[in-house]
Amino acid sequence: MMIKAIFIGNKDEAYVFEDFKNGLNIIFSDDNNKGKTIAIQSIMYCLGNKPAFPTSFKYEDYFHIVYFEHNEKLIKICRKSKNFVIKKGEEYAVFDNTAEFKRYWNKNIQELPVIKKDNVVRIVDPELLVQLFFVGQDKKTTWDIINKGWYKKDDFYSLLYAMAGVNNYSDTIEDTEIIKKKIFDLKAEKKILLKENKILKENNVAYEYLSATNDKKALEDMLKEVERIKDKLLSFKKERANAISRRTKNELALKELRSLNRTMKTGQIACLDCGSKHIAYESADKEFSFDISTSAMRKQILDAVKDKIDIYNEEIDRLTKEIVICQSELDLSMQADDIPLEALLVVRKEMEGVKDADVRICEIDSELHKLVDQLTKKETVSDESVKKCEKLLGDIVDSMNEFYKVVDSANETAYDNIFTARDKILSGSEATEFHLARMFAFEKVLQHEFPIIVDSFRAEDLSSEREKRALEMFVGLSNQIIFTTTLKKEEENKYLDNEYVYPIDFSKHVTNKMLSKEYVNRFLNVANEMLVNVK
Repeated sequence: MMIKAIFIGNKDEAYVFEDFKNGLNIIFSDDNNKGKTIAIQSIMYCLGNKPAFPTSFKYEDYFHIVYFEHNEKLIKICRKSKNFVIKKGEEYAVFDNTAEFKRYWNKNIQELPVIKKDNVVRIVDPELLVQLFFVGQDKKTTWDIINKGWYKKDDFYSLLYAMAGVNNYSDTIEDTEIIKKKIFDLKAEKKILLKENKILKENNVAYEYLSATNDKKALEDMLKEVERIKDKLLSFKKERANAISRRTKNELALKELRSLNRTMKTGQIACLDCGSKHIAYESADKEFSFDISTSAMRKQILDAVKDKIDIYNEEIDRLTKEIVICQSELDLSMQADDIPLEALLVVRKEMEGVKDADVRICEIDSELHKLVDQLTKKETVSDESVKKCEKLLGDIVDSMNEFYKVVDSANETAYDNIFTARDKILSGSEATEFHLARMFAFEKVLQHEFPIIVDSFRAEDLSSEREKRALEMFVGLSNQIIFTTTLKKEEENKYLDNEYVYPIDFSKHVTNKMLSKEYVNRFLNVANEMLVNVK
């Protein structure tokens, strides 16, 4: 995958750069606020990432377009707000949100990794995926993932395993021997108590009825299980309802397009020029409009809407199957065994002398439940898969240290994980080297095809010698590299004579005013080619 060009603008001002190369691209300027971060964030924004533009740049006022090449095919993406337009060859696709965008990407461009999140298998979202190959200018933490919110660090581990083709393993690889030792000790204590209080060893449902502690525990366990299944069922129902709603809106859009009715909810047929025969199809948020006056263009839009309906049909079928499974689980969890009153009377007197043991066994069972649950999560995959996960992380760390040893040979320390400990804060050039080492290692081990993009790649005074060695390591990769940096006055020509670097000079841009009227015509031509009506 190689970025070819970016276009940012509206009808009043724009910026265009159409000359990214394969290999190492370095965008530089002689001062800050020349637009380097805006250019990088615009690329990532078009790829579905959460926006992280400088606060002074009102990105929502502009259309963002990126051209990239994948498998020798040119693909064009335009984004404004939540809406996307994709042009692949002669085909167009329109999407109203990132969820639709990622499903299209997974089906038509590149299969995306799948992880297990909250007990549900999901296609990974762009905001997590891009952390494999992108480091922004801000929030360069080393002990956790960036943009931590719904996704957690363990989800990133799952992403790495999925990228490597290892069976889904959502928990951090940790030593399980401590947990096993605790389980062994608790079981031994329980065994002694049961031996000393033989009545508790009997397989008799009356025990739950006559032991208040165990009855409470049994009830709590049942309620927790019911609550868990209920939440899962509710989540699936909401997802299905949303999918049905969107499918219905697109079916209405299809019907309206075929009849050329004037309005619709999910999209809208409107005159481009009042009173003329020019008819346009507008996306849900009216960010894009397409001239559908010709039968050929109507067919393109009709086919795009049909594809969206098919995607939602698949999603609805999948969710319906999940709902049926949850309903069966819920019914099973609420079943209770009946017991005759005579049986309760028989065991009542025998239970009097075992109350203390009853309480302690209840405590042990509760502890065992928690420990076994933890252990189960770590042993849900085969030992072979666990070993693969451990080896993968080990290979990544080894590759990070390979990079670190070359770049900073004077430092005798070594990395021991892909994240630092929370209380071990890396700052200055150490943090810069750590992030570069990770980007290098992720590509080296996973061999992904994404461009490696680092904004402000030598921040915090990475020395010239270490920078030179770092660049030499990245040049050895087959991926496209896009770095940005601000040069000091005495460094202004440092990349011009470097045969491995394709220099991109942003120094002539007006400070805090990257966009101008100079590029508007070219931008409008590009937008028009993608059937986007820039208002």
